[in-house]
Amino acid sequence: MDIVIEQIQSSEDVTAMLEVWQQVFECEMGILLSQDSTSSHISHWLARLEQSREPVGTLSVVDTTGQRQLHDSLGLGFDPEARVARFTHLAVLKPYRGQSIPLAMMLEAHRSMIVPSEFDHTWLLFDVEKAPNSFLSRQLGFTILAQTFVSEYGCRCPLVRNERTHEAARAIRLAEVYLKKRQITNDLASSFVDAL
Repeated sequence: MDIVIEQIQSSEDVTAMLEVWQQVFECEMGILLSQDSTSSHISHWLARLEQSREPVGTLSVVDTTGQRQLHDSLGLGFDPEARVARFTHLAVLKPYRGQSIPLAMMLEAHRSMIVPSEFDHTWLLFDVEKAPNSFLSRQLGFTILAQTFVSEYGCRCPLVRNERTHEAARAIRLAEVYLKKRQITNDLASSFVDAL
């Protein structure tokens, strides 16, 4: 199964994103999300099955540069002049979980937005219990902050990454290698099944 990750460009893409949001956030989690996707400070990515074009996942990136009150309220401690982006609305449909789609979406957003826009820091809020073992901390080099917050999603903690460090660059390179190896393994397994 091949997945393509694309930045949302059309109204069709927005409709597909909203369908994923409805299934994951509304049906599974009971959370109604704002459907304001027109802000110039928000970029969205959509994961689709390559052949059928079926949407299977989403990721949004919000430019929070200059939102000092928000950053301070979460104890993020960013320099007021820093360029800052937040990852949010990471969602994958149930049948497609466990296939590194979130990792692929985050790497694509990093490659096509975080690096070219020269962001200094990226951050997100994540489930406190899952954070230490998540791909975000293990493979993408996010640091877990001690603060916890209760939101409509449950108990959350901030994960942050200083994009200007060697550690962040190394984590991205290793995650890209991991994803390529996983793809090669999947391709070999698929070829083996086809040969039978």
